[in-house]
Amino acid sequence: MPALFLAHAAPSFALEDNATTRFWAGLPELLPEQPRAILCLSGHWEASALMLSSSTSIQYDFHGFPEPLYQLDWPLPVDPETTAWLQDALADIGVDITHKERPLDHGVWVPLRHAWPKPSFPVYQLSISTPQGPRWHVELGRKLAPLKASGILVIATGGIVHNLGRIDWHAHENEAADWAAAFMRNVDEAIRDSDIDALCDPWGLPHGPEAVPTLDHYLPLLVTLGMASGDPLRQLHAGWSFGTLAMHSYGVGLEARP
Repeated sequence: MPALFLAHAAPSFALEDNATTRFWAGLPELLPEQPRAILCLSGHWEASALMLSSSTSIQYDFHGFPEPLYQLDWPLPVDPETTAWLQDALADIGVDITHKERPLDHGVWVPLRHAWPKPSFPVYQLSISTPQGPRWHVELGRKLAPLKASGILVIATGGIVHNLGRIDWHAHENEAADWAAAFMRNVDEAIRDSDIDALCDPWGLPHGPEAVPTLDHYLPLLVTLGMASGDPLRQLHAGWSFGTLAMHSYGVGLEARP
């Protein structure tokens, strides 16, 4: 399996047809085969220690959106055998987790529901831990990398530029604020150069404090970076929402595929 970083966008994207949701719908075509399971990390689940959820329910962890959004469901299979295998596999690669039955947040189900409306395989969520810092998340990705060989698709979701306080409600689709676009160009340059030091210090990049006011949505990118094992991240999708939310998404392990 490859490994992916997706900008999960606003909850309302669950109901929308746009360039980003069409990109999500095409994700299965990027894979060499159907995954055994998906392990997803989202910027919306933070914990002091790593936690793993095997819940088959979703949560509506947002408010003020159209009522039809709260009526959506995402049927997931129950697979105790794979759950037990995954817990053992994580222990074997040195990832210590606590099991917690927490419903999947919108950082997981909003994008993945477009790609797999009725998945025949289980979906798990692993927490992130902001207090541990950027380099710890790169190392977490390195530890998770062996799961790819066992058919586990690891997807990290968040947003590289994610400033809700500076949203421009009148911005056109794919129109970015100047400072947001400048920051994104620097990140893309660091990704091309495999500059882990720069990527682990987003606040040291021009406009970093504006683009990354908090680390929660940025850290999932570093997990995918760690899973690259030295291979470059490949940009799979780019775009903007409301001027200050980057829709840029990346993958590793896809270079040999069309």
